[in-house]
Amino acid sequence: MQYFSKSPEEWQKYDEERKKEKERREQPKKRIIRWTFYIVIFLSILTLIFIFMGRGSSRFDMPYSVVIKGFHINLESKEEYYYPDNLDIKLTIQNTNNKDSHIKINNFSFLIVNQENSEVVYSYVFPQPVETDISQYQTILVFDLLREKEISNLDKGTYEARVAFILNDQNVNLVKTFKYDKGLIIDVSAKEMFYLTTEFPSVSILAVNGTDETFNKELFGTLTIKQREKVIHSQRFSFGTLNLNPLSSISLDFEINKKLDPGNYFVLFDFNSLEQTYVTTLNIVDQIDKNYNDISLLVYVVSVASRGDQLDFEGLIRNSNKEAKAFEISQVLFKLFYEGQIDR
Repeated sequence: MQYFSKSPEEWQKYDEERKKEKERREQPKKRIIRWTFYIVIFLSILTLIFIFMGRGSSRFDMPYSVVIKGFHINLESKEEYYYPDNLDIKLTIQNTNNKDSHIKINNFSFLIVNQENSEVVYSYVFPQPVETDISQYQTILVFDLLREKEISNLDKGTYEARVAFILNDQNVNLVKTFKYDKGLIIDVSAKEMFYLTTEFPSVSILAVNGTDETFNKELFGTLTIKQREKVIHSQRFSFGTLNLNPLSSISLDFEINKKLDPGNYFVLFDFNSLEQTYVTTLNIVDQIDKNYNDISLLVYVVSVASRGDQLDFEGLIRNSNKEAKAFEISQVLFKLFYEGQIDR
């Protein structure tokens, strides 16, 4: 018999080759599906492990905040204090369980330690046990430093507030790091929001003696104006010797002896006598904008106020244009009316 296409044997061989080719092409896909299946199983097992570990574990550690058997214990403090600020440090416990609970605290201690030299600057110890009931989701104040002692005159540096106690037979140790700043505080800012190209820009410098001693030192250094890392101008400055009593301040004005082209600039004040550098910005325009189409006023005021309460009012100027606008405000008029008397 004559075959015009393929014989049965040839077709069988052809089908087998196609089957092998198909299996070869689908191998990567099967491999991906298989590995995806394995990964899903692995992640599921890992999730279960974390769940069981979380339930069995006594704490989810952060240096200043832990959760122990449904009780969230938090050591609260600001990150930075400035003389003569009092340290405001609190310890709270919140019952995150969905039921009322009973807590017992033993061997409570609170320390403030200088991180640099490990000096203990304050300690509070209360070894007697304290017990109380705490409702579900209730937060209670366990310790408030301000109620025990006002601490404000610390040396400049980094400190640690350390708390240790036993909560329902579980050891608790928390640490909160904070800084205490004490010294001459400098604030540098442009006197105006913008200057024209025909004007000499002026900068205001506020110096505050944030110490308990008289500051008596010469204030001098170098001013540098930069634009996109390029130095545009540099000049020296000196305000002579400052004599500032504790917690007193002085405002100084400095005029830059150069007119600048339109643009935004960085102004760096390098106080050589203090070994500190402060930065502010300057905005220079070639003219004052007279087109106010994109300028609007947003007013915020409380809707209800009781007799004798302070009335808070806030007015914001909004520029709807993507481009910056430089304009002058000649006056601000604020009027308060009774309801229904606005047109009178």
